[in-house]
Amino acid sequence: MLTLGITGAFHEPAAVLVEDGHIVAALEEASASRGARGDAILREPGPAWPAASVSWCLAYHGISLSEVDHIAYAWDPALMETSTIPSEQARAHVPDKEAWWAALPLGAIAWVRRLVGTQTAGVRLCADTRPRLVWHAVAHQEAHAAAAFLTSPFDNAAILCVNARGERASTTYGVGRGFAIETLGTIDAAHSLGLLYERVTRHLGFAPGLGEDKVSALAASGRPRFREAFRKIVMRAPTGGQYTVLADDLSLHLGPSRAPGTPLEARHEDIACSLQECLNETVVGLATWLKKETGAQYLTAGGGVFRNTLLNSALQDAGLFEGLWISPVAGACGTAVGAALWVDHRQRGPSARVTLQHTCWGPRFTAEKIEALLVRARLAYGRPPAIAVAVAARLASGKTVGWFQGAMEFGREALGSRLVLAAPTIPSMAEGLNDLTGHEAFEPVACAVVATAVGDWFEDARAAPFRSFVARVHSDKRPRIPAATHVDGTARVQTVERSIQPLFYDVIEAFGALTGVPILLSADFATRGRPRACWPEDAIEAYASSPLDALALGPFLLEKNR
Repeated sequence: MLTLGITGAFHEPAAVLVEDGHIVAALEEASASRGARGDAILREPGPAWPAASVSWCLAYHGISLSEVDHIAYAWDPALMETSTIPSEQARAHVPDKEAWWAALPLGAIAWVRRLVGTQTAGVRLCADTRPRLVWHAVAHQEAHAAAAFLTSPFDNAAILCVNARGERASTTYGVGRGFAIETLGTIDAAHSLGLLYERVTRHLGFAPGLGEDKVSALAASGRPRFREAFRKIVMRAPTGGQYTVLADDLSLHLGPSRAPGTPLEARHEDIACSLQECLNETVVGLATWLKKETGAQYLTAGGGVFRNTLLNSALQDAGLFEGLWISPVAGACGTAVGAALWVDHRQRGPSARVTLQHTCWGPRFTAEKIEALLVRARLAYGRPPAIAVAVAARLASGKTVGWFQGAMEFGREALGSRLVLAAPTIPSMAEGLNDLTGHEAFEPVACAVVATAVGDWFEDARAAPFRSFVARVHSDKRPRIPAATHVDGTARVQTVERSIQPLFYDVIEAFGALTGVPILLSADFATRGRPRACWPEDAIEAYASSPLDALALGPFLLEKNR
C-alpha cells in the first residue's frame, strides 16, 4: 500500500511517500524546487500543496499519482471554524487573546480559506485520479504524535507534543499502545510555548523561525535573573497538566526589545537563559504529570519545541522515564511523516514496528551523473582511492570540506550526507564555520563522534544519532576539542554508527587515526544566504562562492589552491 504524506499548511512544506509502513522517499519543498518539476495535475490543489516535492517523491519511486492509495494531509481545516474568525481590522482593534484563532498569523482568514480550498481540491483530485485514492485530513497535533510514537522503538509509551500552533491546540499529551494513539488532554493554541519562544526571539532582535537556535545558544552565557518574570508569563496549573501563557507585551516584563543588529548585552543573555529555564521547567513539569497520570515507562516527544536540545537534555536528565525518544523529525515538515504513517497503519492494521534509524530519504546521485556534471562544467577534480581517508587528511591539516554523499537527510538536521566538516582541535574553526554558514559567532557548532568513543569524551554518554541532546565534555578533554566545546562546557553531539552511516563513520575514524580525536565538527551544508545543498549543482555553487577549501562530491574531490 502506498501513502503520500503532505504538509503545506503553514511552513516547512514537504512530501513523504510510505510503502507498507516504510518511508521510501521524502523531500522538503525548499530543497525540491531546483531538481523537481511538477506536472499540471500535481499543481492543481493550490498554494498549500508542495508540488515539487510531491513530484520528486513519485518520480523517485517510479510511480504516478494514480498508483497511490491514500493521501494524508497533515492539517484538518474542519477543526477551524472560519465563521468565528473576525476580520483583520477587527482583530487589530479588539483582539480576543483567549480565542482559538488568536495564535494564527495575520491574514488568518485568507490562510484558512486557502487550506479549505486545498482540501476541497485535493478530494476532487483523488476522485478524478483514481476511484480508490482517498484523501485523509489528519489533525496537525495528531500527525506530530504519530511522527513521535510510530517511529520510536516503544510499543507502549506516553506521548508529549509541544509546538507553536495546530488547528486548535499547541500542546497535546496522551499514550500510544501498539499502533493506537489516545489523546488525554490538550492546551489551546492561544497558550503556546512555541509562540512564546518566537515572541522572545523577536524581542531579542532575531528573526522568528530562524533565530530560535541563536536564543538557545545565547542562554549558555546568561543568568536566570528574569526567572520570576517568566513565571508570571507562563503560569502552570497546580494539577491537570495545564498552563497558560500571557499575551502581554513582553517589554512590560523584560524591558525594551533589542533592535536587530545592535550589540548584545548581558541583559539579553539573561533573558535567553531565563526563557530556557522557563521552558525546561514547564515541559519537565508536564512530563512529570504525564508520568503520574499514565504510569508509562517510556516517553516519546515531538513538535517543533523539541528541536531545542537544551530542553531535551533537561528532560533526559530528569530521569522520569526509563527511555526517551525525541522525534527525529520534530518540526512541521515531520507532520508529513506522521500523517502518512498514521494513515498507513490505520488502513493496513497491525504489523511489525519499524524504528527509525536515519532520515536519509532524499535525492541521491550516481558517480556517473556527478562526473558528467563536473566534466560539463570544466571543473578540475580528482578521484582518490578512498574519499574518507583523503578528506580526513585535509581536515587534519586545517581545511574545511563540503561533504556531499548519499541520500539527502529530511528535516532540520544534516546528519551525515550534506555537511560542512572541520577539525574540532583547532580553536578558530568554530568561528570560521559560523562565518561560512552565516551563524552568529556565539552559536556552538555541532560535532559528530564515532559511537564507540562517546564515553571517552563526554560525561553523560548516550546514543544521540539524531543530534537531539547536548553532553558535557570531560574536563580533561575540553582543551583537545576547543572548537566543539561551548562556553558552558557542553557540546551538541551526534553519535555515528558504522552500520547506519558507514562512509561518514569512516571519515571520522580516519581523522581519529591521524589526530587521536575521533570527532569532527559538522555544520549543515548551507553556506551563508543559501539553503542546504540538495543537488550537486547546489554543492558546486556553494563551494565556488564561499571560503570552503575543498568539496567531497560523491567519490570526487575538488580543491582550491592545489
